[in-house]
Parts: sequence; C-alpha cells; structure tokens
Amino acid sequence: MRGGPKTLIVALVALLLAVGLAACGGGDSSGSTAAESSSQGQAESKPSSDAPKQDAKDKKTGEADEGKSKSGSGPSASSFTPQQHSDSGGGSTQFKVKGGDNSVQEFGEEGDTSEFDAAAVALHNFLDARAEGNWAAACDYMSKATVESFEKLGAQSRQAGDTSCSAVLEKVTNPAAKGAMKAEAEKANVGSLRIEGEQAFVIYTGIDGTIMAMPMANEGGDWKVASLAGTPLN
Repeated sequence: MRGGPKTLIVALVALLLAVGLAACGGGDSSGSTAAESSSQGQAESKPSSDAPKQDAKDKKTGEADEGKSKSGSGPSASSFTPQQHSDSGGGSTQFKVKGGDNSVQEFGEEGDTSEFDAAAVALHNFLDARAEGNWAAACDYMSKATVESFEKLGAQSRQAGDTSCSAVLEKVTNPAAKGAMKAEAEKANVGSLRIEGEQAFVIYTGIDGTIMAMPMANEGGDWKVASLAGTPLN
C-alpha cells in the first residue's frame, strides 16, 4: 500500500512532462537575438553626443524590468505577495471512501498542527502564484526534483531558448486554464496532511467539492509541492 502513492507521484510527473514536451516546440528565439545584436551595433555606431540619451533609455528600461523575472518575461518571484487562507483541517478520515482506494488517505501518519500549517501555506502560495501567472514564484514553491524535471524538459525541446523552470512552466500551461486555476486557488481548503519521511500528501477540497491530493516533499524543513497539479481522489 505504501508503494501506491509513490507510484502515483512518478506517474503524474511523467504524464505532465509528456504533455508539456509536446507543447514546448514554440517560436524560434533566433530572430530576437539577431535583432538585439543589430540594435546593439547601431547604438555603438552613434556619435558620442547621443550617449546621454542612450543612458537615460537604459535607466528607464532597467526600471521597467525590475518587476520582471530574470528568466523570461513574467513577473519576478519577489513581486508575489502571499495571501491569507483559512483551512478547515479535520484529518484524512473524512476523505476515506468505503470500499475504495484509500492509499493516499492512509499514507504514513497524520501531520501535526505545525507541519499541517506549513504544508498548507506552501500549497496555497503555489496555487496563488500559478493563478497569477507568476511562474517564477510558482517554481519557488516546487520541489527541487520537480523544478529540475521542468528544466530538463525545456532543454530537450526542439527550440530550447530559455530553459528555466519559470519559462518552461509558462510554455506548458494552457492560457485557457487561467480561470480554472484562479478558481482552484480561491476554493482550495486543506483538510489533511499525510506524512511518511520526507514525502507527504496534502489532501484538500477543490472546485465543485472535488477532493484533491497534492504530493509534497520536505526539503531542509520546508514543504514544497512535488507536482504541477493535484490528483482527484473522488
């Protein structure tokens, strides 16, 4: 029974990566690189009298970029502001299905209050950042192994370009899902944290009362989400 949830984690990540790989053959970045090189050459050939204007332009551009991620065009992780959420708790017993597969609900042991609160905050912050399209912040709340999987996915795409976690996450996320992601972030109500060693599952109620399980990983005392999305349990 303990092998079930671990297999679920691997299978879910593999599925997400397979779907994302097909979506990663995006536009070629060589055109913008060439344009930037051409622009740089023109700037260098201008008379020295234009230097003050160029300096002012560079300063303005730098100020505009402060709120953007260093990797990609999205907002930076530092611009994300965590929101307050209220969770009902109650433990995993409330989510057990009579005669059903309760491997997640019975995984490990129920986390104590402090662990529950920390894992719930990590989940909420991830869902909120994802809903806002702040991919850099979303990656900050993802486990190291999950981030590395996305970076590897980016490196394997036909036209790699920016292979950072935030850039790849933005590419593989369907813009049409923005409404659903926002609704899930607003509705998420954590009821249980099941822990075994450094692995865990946060069980929460999502959209339309769907019970979801999000795999988690403990890294240096901090809980991180170990998947791009939760798995329905009902």
